[in-house]
Amino acid sequence: MESNLIWITGLAGSGKTTIGKAVYETLKNKYVNTVFLDGDHFREITGQLSSHTREGRMIVAMQIARMCKFLTDQKINVVCSTISLFKEVHEFNRANNSKYYEFYIHCDMDELIRRDQKQLYTKALKKEIENVVGVDIAFDKPANCDLEIDNTQQNNLEKKVSSIINLIK
Repeated sequence: MESNLIWITGLAGSGKTTIGKAVYETLKNKYVNTVFLDGDHFREITGQLSSHTREGRMIVAMQIARMCKFLTDQKINVVCSTISLFKEVHEFNRANNSKYYEFYIHCDMDELIRRDQKQLYTKALKKEIENVVGVDIAFDKPANCDLEIDNTQQNNLEKKVSSIINLIK
């Protein structure tokens, strides 16, 4: 049995973690060998807390992708929610995981700024901080994702989760 890598990506505040956790809970009910991996938690666990430059983000993104490959090789389904909006990471995942599913969570920038609990976008737009993806770090919107989900309105979570689950069955 091959395991799935469900890669849920989007900008900070787009709702990828909320959707990812809900997908994980749904899958975990059916497949015990399922884990949830979040980019922020990965940074915390590995101690990669300081470097948020494009280069630093790329290093962490590739570490996350390699960890997911390690887990899927051991027959563990992985639901991963991470910014990791770099085409090199998406290409690595596709080349190294035969059951790779990529979901892009879109949210309008005005809404991201409104949701901005950490004040990332606000501070970046005021030039108080640097290295914020979507402001001063360009991102690669996934060109070949399996599904783009508009999460500008934080509604219909069950429907969004169902659309992901239906694609990976």
